[in-house]
Amino acid sequence: MEESFNQATRLMELWGEMASRMAMAGMQANPQSAPPEAARRVRAGVFQAMAQFADQYMRSPEFLAMLKQGFDHSMKMREQSSELLTRVHHELQGVARKDVDSLLRGVHQAEARVVDRLDDLNARLDQITRRLEAIENGASGTEEAKSPAGKKRRS
Repeated sequence: MEESFNQATRLMELWGEMASRMAMAGMQANPQSAPPEAARRVRAGVFQAMAQFADQYMRSPEFLAMLKQGFDHSMKMREQSSELLTRVHHELQGVARKDVDSLLRGVHQAEARVVDRLDDLNARLDQITRRLEAIENGASGTEEAKSPAGKKRRS
């Protein structure tokens, strides 16, 4: 109760300060100047006072706490509504978004494991291919030196 009273008191102080600034802006008008110029000055003073008030109020700890509290409540409401809709889907024997998300996450994990395993197999196959080529080159190099017919068999 006291906290809300303090917030209301702070808001009233800010409003009072804005009203006094606006009144001071009206007092600064020069009676010798033309009415449009005086009106522009009053309007500029009023707008400046309102802008300062708005800036001061929006930077106040009370306003920021209220804003944070509003965001927290909206996040809780969203979570609660999501849980409620999930429960309704399950009770109607339907599929909820959480279920689909969980299934997709599992499929992506399985896909990543398969791709990793294929990469490993590909690397091993490349290694085996290089070994076989080295063996063929070593064996065919000795055969070619012994007989010219080895070249014909290979091509």
